[in-house]
Amino acid sequence: MVNISRRRFLKGLIGLVGTAVLGTLIFKYGINNSSYQNFSNNKLNNLQYIFWDVPWGPGNGTYKLLNPYFQSNSPITEGVIVTFNNDYNLSLDQILYLYENNKDNKPIYINLFVTTNRDNIVNLSQYDQNIKEFLKYLSNITNGGENIVIGFSEIDEAPIEQLAYYYSLMKEYLPKAKLFYYVDMGNSKRIIELYNYLLNNYGIKLDMIGLELYGDYIYNHGNISMSEYMKSIIMQYKQFADENNIKFFIGELGFRNGDLEGYIDSGGLGDWNGPSEQGYQATIKYYIDIINQLHKMGINIIGIYNWNGYGDSFGLWNNPYVNNLINYMVNNSNSN
Repeated sequence: MVNISRRRFLKGLIGLVGTAVLGTLIFKYGINNSSYQNFSNNKLNNLQYIFWDVPWGPGNGTYKLLNPYFQSNSPITEGVIVTFNNDYNLSLDQILYLYENNKDNKPIYINLFVTTNRDNIVNLSQYDQNIKEFLKYLSNITNGGENIVIGFSEIDEAPIEQLAYYYSLMKEYLPKAKLFYYVDMGNSKRIIELYNYLLNNYGIKLDMIGLELYGDYIYNHGNISMSEYMKSIIMQYKQFADENNIKFFIGELGFRNGDLEGYIDSGGLGDWNGPSEQGYQATIKYYIDIINQLHKMGINIIGIYNWNGYGDSFGLWNNPYVNNLINYMVNNSNSN
């Protein structure tokens, strides 16, 4: 069985998008305003969904389709993934647009992927100038990081000392910003290592820690659930966060889009049998199943991976039933 990880898949994605004729794409979400209108007069509680905007999406502003939800007191906010490659300027455009249209002063998340091939990064110094220039730019357009939550995700092989140095630069350039770090479950110990190193050597306290949630789920008559193993890891790090008075969140939640078996090794391509209309409907249901379970575990900040990225098998790209997920999020927030 071929088992290609999500991150290895992303390595080749940039080239694919670069050769695509993006002007011929038709964005089929059809996001409507009904749930936004129902929500607008309700008080926002502490639920928050981060919809990650990726720079390898079509260059026709599809990420702006979330405006009715982002520009309101809905539980939906947005984040931007930044990679220092040919799509870098698209990330800058997205960040600037979101910041200028952030009417309710929501937290805007900035995720420094640095490169989509994060598995092989053993030295961040090659990105030193890029990171510094980006932080300076972000500081200038956000008044030192107001309403910004920024950090790395899954930089698992670079030395802790080096990673901590760049967090110190984030604090220097963006003193008003909050800092996060999240990893995949297989590298979860790195969370505590980085947290303690930053605190002990720089006096900097991470504001948020988290995990990405990909793996094998349990299937039962159309419903999926997390294994006890997955839940135990999540709760271990949630407890660490609670004890240190910081927030725990799920940085990314995603399934193979349109795959009826997308709950099997949800971060790999090994069981792909889609997409199909039935598969697209199932994908949305899988999101709702797991989000509902996370809420019951006391986890209220959840990142939704890649809702706008052309050609990506993960996330929600071109899923015609995305409204069902958004309606669930808004209605779930209304009822709390």
